[in-house]
Amino acid sequence: MDQKQIRAIAALAKLKIDDSEIETVLKDFSSMLSYVDQIKEIDTSSVGDDEIYFQILETPRKDIAENTLTREDLGANAPKYENGYVVVPRVIET
Repeated sequence: MDQKQIRAIAALAKLKIDDSEIETVLKDFSSMLSYVDQIKEIDTSSVGDDEIYFQILETPRKDIAENTLTREDLGANAPKYENGYVVVPRVIET
């Protein structure tokens, strides 16, 4: 990784990096890539795909509908509210 690549990545990410920061960014980015290389070396052959998904979906939340926001509360937070509806600016002229 060199300064030219860091500048290209920054341009793609629309980040502004000063010349004074480029060495620090280069060092930090190299450190992150080194960490990713360490993660790649971890042996995950004993972990099946189904185990990962099972852990994620093991305790799903209850799908219960709740009224937590009343129309009055919504109207109080809206910039413009009339007759029970939030009024938004017209986007397309008819």
